[in-house]
Amino acid sequence: MTTTRETRPWRITVLISGSGSNLQAILDATASTSTLADCTVTAVLSSRSDAYGLTRARSTQPTPTPAEAFPLLRWKKLAGNELKQRRDWERLLAEKIRNTKPDIVVLAGWMLILGPEFLRDLTRDWDEHDDAQTNAVPAVDSTPCCDPANHRVGAGLATPGASPYTLPAHELRGRPIPIINLHPALPGQFPGAHAIQDAYAAFNDGKIAHTGLMIHRVIPELDAGEPVVVRNVEIKRGEPIEDLETRIHQVEHDAIVEAVRRVVDLAKDGTWWQETEKHAQEELEGEQRPALS
Repeated sequence: MTTTRETRPWRITVLISGSGSNLQAILDATASTSTLADCTVTAVLSSRSDAYGLTRARSTQPTPTPAEAFPLLRWKKLAGNELKQRRDWERLLAEKIRNTKPDIVVLAGWMLILGPEFLRDLTRDWDEHDDAQTNAVPAVDSTPCCDPANHRVGAGLATPGASPYTLPAHELRGRPIPIINLHPALPGQFPGAHAIQDAYAAFNDGKIAHTGLMIHRVIPELDAGEPVVVRNVEIKRGEPIEDLETRIHQVEHDAIVEAVRRVVDLAKDGTWWQETEKHAQEELEGEQRPALS
């Protein structure tokens, strides 16, 4: 008699720098009756040791989510690292992420710029096998631990079961890991760390009528990747900027869950990578197109 194998959940690795409210929205959405019921946050990495998002992850019930702080400055202070470069840290960060075998990486309030070499390092270097999705934390982890409490993400939570992809396993190895970022501004507006403040000032100067946010594909250009989800947010005349920030963050929680849903649905049959190749080809053609005189 043939038995049907249970499909494993989609594996999500989340990168944070602060309170982790968007991480919490994703964690809540993975409940059995919610939008991401077929997904699991298997690991969380933080650029700051004091990020409350680490506590959120480690407090997940019934199973805590492995969470590790890997701050750049703390890493630089480790013996032997004094002369090393930021690129060396990025390489180790990419290794930590790959070790968690994610189907998708979500930058949910991650506040450090990551270079193009880092993105090239985020490639699936493992085979998609049933029941092979990190059933145990590796006995040896060669990457340095900068977490004051010595927490490790290791391989993340175990997710045994059949592959959720409809793509053949051999077509998955070597593909870029889908990575998305939440940015509190509309496409083409206010890249960088001060987007809300910049939008607030632009509104008061009469340059924009409203603001918003997007969750977008991560590409080497800062906050310039193709949007996955876009939401408009009203700016009210005379309101304090703190009120605008609060309303934007409230919208973020629903939008980031919707974005994760879209990405895993696109990855299932390979559409995510087809669109990636299409966007890359369009950008190349745009660069080669003669300028109009």
